[in-house]
Amino acid sequence: MAKLSEYSAKRRFEATPEPAPAEPTHAGGPLLFVVQQHAATRLHYDFRIECDGVLFSWAVPKGPSPDPADKRMAVFVENHPYDYASFEGVIPPKQYGAGEVIVWDCGVYSPDEGGTCFHDRAEAQRRVREGLAAGKLSLQLRGEKLKGSYALVRTREAKSWLLIKHKDRFVSHDAITAQDRSVLSGLRVRELKFVAPPPRVPASRLVPAGEPSALPVKLAPMLTESTDAAFTREGWCWEPKLDGYRVLACIDGERVQLKSRRGLELATTFPRLAAELREQAGGGTMLLDGEIVAFDADGRPSFNALQNRFQLKSAVDIAAADRSVPTLFFAFDLLHFAGIDLRARPYRERRRYLAQCLLPSQQVQLVHVAADGEAMFAAALASGFEGVVGKRADSRYEAGKRSKAWLKVKPTQSAEFVIGGYTRGKGSRGALGAVLVGYWDGGVLRFVSGVGSGFDARTLDALLQRLQPLQRAKNPFSEKPDLPRPITWVEPQVVAEVEFHEWTDDAHLRAPVFLRLRDDIDARTVQRPHPRLHANTDTAGNTERGTGADTQRNDDIDAVLQQLDTPRKQFDLAIGAHRIHLSNLDRVYWPADAAIEQPALSKRDLLRYLAQVSPLMLPHLADRPLTMIRMPDGIRGQRFFQKHWEQARPGFVEAVTVFSGSKDEQHEYLLCNNLPTLLWLAQSGTLEFHVWHSRAQVGADCVSQSTDYASSLEALEASVLNYPDYVVFDIDPYIYSGKEAKGAEPELNTVAFEKGKEIAFALRELLLGMGLEPIVKTSGKTGLHVFVPIMRTIDFDAARHVSELVSRHLLRQRPKDITMEWSIPKRSGKIFMDHNMNVRGKTLNVAYSPRGEPAAPVSMPLTWDELASAHPLDFRMPGVIKRLSRTGDRWSDALARKQDLAKALQR
Repeated sequence: MAKLSEYSAKRRFEATPEPAPAEPTHAGGPLLFVVQQHAATRLHYDFRIECDGVLFSWAVPKGPSPDPADKRMAVFVENHPYDYASFEGVIPPKQYGAGEVIVWDCGVYSPDEGGTCFHDRAEAQRRVREGLAAGKLSLQLRGEKLKGSYALVRTREAKSWLLIKHKDRFVSHDAITAQDRSVLSGLRVRELKFVAPPPRVPASRLVPAGEPSALPVKLAPMLTESTDAAFTREGWCWEPKLDGYRVLACIDGERVQLKSRRGLELATTFPRLAAELREQAGGGTMLLDGEIVAFDADGRPSFNALQNRFQLKSAVDIAAADRSVPTLFFAFDLLHFAGIDLRARPYRERRRYLAQCLLPSQQVQLVHVAADGEAMFAAALASGFEGVVGKRADSRYEAGKRSKAWLKVKPTQSAEFVIGGYTRGKGSRGALGAVLVGYWDGGVLRFVSGVGSGFDARTLDALLQRLQPLQRAKNPFSEKPDLPRPITWVEPQVVAEVEFHEWTDDAHLRAPVFLRLRDDIDARTVQRPHPRLHANTDTAGNTERGTGADTQRNDDIDAVLQQLDTPRKQFDLAIGAHRIHLSNLDRVYWPADAAIEQPALSKRDLLRYLAQVSPLMLPHLADRPLTMIRMPDGIRGQRFFQKHWEQARPGFVEAVTVFSGSKDEQHEYLLCNNLPTLLWLAQSGTLEFHVWHSRAQVGADCVSQSTDYASSLEALEASVLNYPDYVVFDIDPYIYSGKEAKGAEPELNTVAFEKGKEIAFALRELLLGMGLEPIVKTSGKTGLHVFVPIMRTIDFDAARHVSELVSRHLLRQRPKDITMEWSIPKRSGKIFMDHNMNVRGKTLNVAYSPRGEPAAPVSMPLTWDELASAHPLDFRMPGVIKRLSRTGDRWSDALARKQDLAKALQR
């Protein structure tokens, strides 16, 4: 690449972690800019803009300034590769540019003289080339720190330029360089001397990029589930729950639409707000999810003020209200920008794009986000908001769905209900005593409560005005409410928000209080709200049963651990009504390892580990035929690979009979569906637990509802056991340490694992491009297992075919790194991708399973962020328990999010 020849000549890529020259891999979208803070001989800032596949670069000694009076020197330097945009790390001593580098800011940019063109990549690059050739380039920056119009002006010396801020609303006299943290890792540049370099984010993920697509014609907002308490957990973000109208703001050139949850067009109701939003897209497209909020005289959010504002119809009244009761649009998600659909991107990326692309104004603001859920909840209530919303950082935007990836927390429960009638009041209450409310259930309106508190005189008058014209003769509810006072029935068209303590056993509301009318919600869409998730419930909503396993209560686990504390080497372990005879508890299963300072681990230690990990491990074992690897004398003794169990077994151990096509006979497989079974297997010397990719449980996600696995091969192939829950990608490094015995498999080594990680991230990038979200776990040895959870609509043959197609596509992209050869000598030095793991009856070690290897490693589920800095020996039995509250819930939830593979392949 001639444009990068100077860059290459100055660097030795075997010695520096900087990226080597390469063609950009992204397909399109707005142009990228990045500012990197670089602690070289002198601290300076590198200002870079994308054009024609490279980054044109200037060294700015004092950094950019938002003050037009500061004309900052900018020295033109060599072009850098596009991938350099996300580089953060330490350039080693004696290498060119030695020192620490962080991404101080990044975002999208466009030439802006004569208007911006974020949506037209070719036009933007043409104008950049012309501006640079002429020695003057005006551009609009949309970063997290730098926003607004700037100019690059060449001086008399060819490589000397000036970076100058133009006068606009983003002018500031503050020293913006005091904001000294990376927008990617959050690190300060000086901190890189003391910590490991942060995981590299692909440069193509820094800003919206991809194939252009049209704005969606119809779209419903993603909705939240309720939970009872905010929490602080890695991978979750929190924002205040705004007390306003939920709105999707669709901007297409000069046209602005503000669509409410019920599909009402609000742009004419809030014309000033629509006018400010029109400026956001720069003539292109933009789709924002947010909330319209009004404030009272004390500056606190007021839903009542917003409703009064909503009722205005005349232009004169609306203009007057804009002056006296201003409304703001708080944006909290970006779904589409400059022709790029972002709904499939994880929330953490959409949030970064929103912070970059939004241009805050008097009426358009970015909602605040924090990681500390408890502190955010307290601050939100103190500021007059009604609670908080937590969002999982890796969640996609599920339009129109109520998702456990978004959780709302309010000090009391509230929900929307349809008004179907009202009773007469007593005394001063006059014509209205209580409203009768319910929800739609399969076409009928279910009555849930009469609501007689929460009204004042003004509210009562307003309610009567709304309800009296809707009177009808017939009861709209499916049953007649048993109430002592006369009832007036009304057409079920009005929605009320009601606060209540809890649901009663007969599905009514306890202590209901009227809060307000909800004109922004279509009465036809009101269904029974889901019960609150509890803070100790996993994000998939699993409590007692989860995905089929009888997850034990904490008191059962505590009882097991107390019994294991006895010094006796054998005794009968009590688990509820069940008993397991334990023996040889001090037998060493994993010898001590001095190199990592790990003591010997015994059968007792294995039982302790499995008891503690059982709430997270059992859901992954449940209803799946089990293959055991037994090592009753420890990892240095004999190993038994056991598929079938023909001996006697306790009554609490479940099993399933499966037809064997190869032998034309039936075999019994164990199912590990409860804690007693898990511990019984450990007592029997089972160190590794391997499971099928399908499960013997019918469900709405499966095209087959047959549980006949045993009568014939045809019956087995028609049963649910022939439909996997996921497509598997088995990443198996055949990169040797050099210490292996002749003919042995590669041993655990860092070089192999790092190369496996590189391939896993490349695979993830490919799958995300198909609209599929993969999840990952370590194998417990050197490999990685990547899963794509799917609806059970394809059989194993189809899953194997998909895995092979994707793997071969990745092989064509990286032929030097990947192999699919069956010949072991031909695999040497490469990553073997085994699509044949997608076969009925094939097994992989289950999540959290120990491995019969030195150091007692565990097959550990990880987030992709965690994988970036992971090493297999980070996840060993003694230390895994400490990680469970942070990691397990997220992975179980991810596995439960089934994806429609057929639709993804059509895309």
